Amino acid sequence: MNRCLVRNPMRTRSWLNGSLQACLGTNSATAACRQKHSLQAPVARPSDVEYCRLLVQKNDYDNYLVSLFSPKHTREAVWGIRAMNVELVRAGETTTNDMAARMRYSYWRDTVNSLYTSSPVQTPISRVVHDAVQRFGISRTWLRRLVSERQNALEQKTFATSADVESYGERAYACLIHPHLEALGVRDMHADNAARAIGVAMAVMAFIRSLPLLLAQGRCDLPRDLVSKHKVDLEDLFDRPRLTPELQDAVYDFATKGYTRLCGVAEIYLPSSPSTALPALLAAVPVQEWLERLERANFDPFDKSLQRRSLRVLWRLWVASRRGSWLKKSNYH
Repeated sequence: MNRCLVRNPMRTRSWLNGSLQACLGTNSATAACRQKHSLQAPVARPSDVEYCRLLVQKNDYDNYLVSLFSPKHTREAVWGIRAMNVELVRAGETTTNDMAARMRYSYWRDTVNSLYTSSPVQTPISRVVHDAVQRFGISRTWLRRLVSERQNALEQKTFATSADVESYGERAYACLIHPHLEALGVRDMHADNAARAIGVAMAVMAFIRSLPLLLAQGRCDLPRDLVSKHKVDLEDLFDRPRLTPELQDAVYDFATKGYTRLCGVAEIYLPSSPSTALPALLAAVPVQEWLERLERANFDPFDKSLQRRSLRVLWRLWVASRRGSWLKKSNYH
């Protein structure tokens, strides 16, 4: 049976109203507490910037494309923070044991602290991010959270509920968008809320996208409540990773949660945000495009087309940047 992603605007509006009320006080307080940053002479070399750019282009291609639609003077900051995220992801994926991973995360915590001094750790990534911190006043909160949430996810292994994944997305993925907003000079509640909702959709996409690989390793990132709700037999899938009707139902349910967030952001938060926030919020476009490809694959995460880069992402980013939104009337039916 073919399924379609839920694009009901009333359902989206209901979620957003609750989210807005929950986040109103927090965002206002955060914006009021921003401190002015001091400018120092740049320490990054052109080769450092190029190192970060190439690292992001190779390992996070979709978001590299997003960065190209940002004003030129902000791109170095985006590449530095995205490169730092690439290294944090590698820390969890390439280390042979949890103790080694914790040591690498400890190194990155020390590195983040050094970025707010005149003597940052001397690596290409830290020098580029240090300059971003000094030039744009990037909040320490986002960089610390980037490290802590990656470590927490490694130690937590699985998530109990869909709400846990959403909370993780708001923290671990949105903290890549918040610094981009700060580099653009945006200090706005609606843009911050948009970043959190996009972070949720990014987490949903990442979890579904990694299913084939993780099932082959005897792991599953789908939240346990969805596994139970749709009666997914994980032991059977660990033995023979493949699409089953139960897994398809769970993936459909999960993907719909992420897609609903993106439609809601475009409908409510984006029109209320400063136009200068758009380059950072374009991070939603590759996620939307991938979830729609998942829909065309009938929610089969094993479909090989989902593991390939899509040439349509660049086109859709250009259209969204010109239109000021990634939402089309055809998104609702």
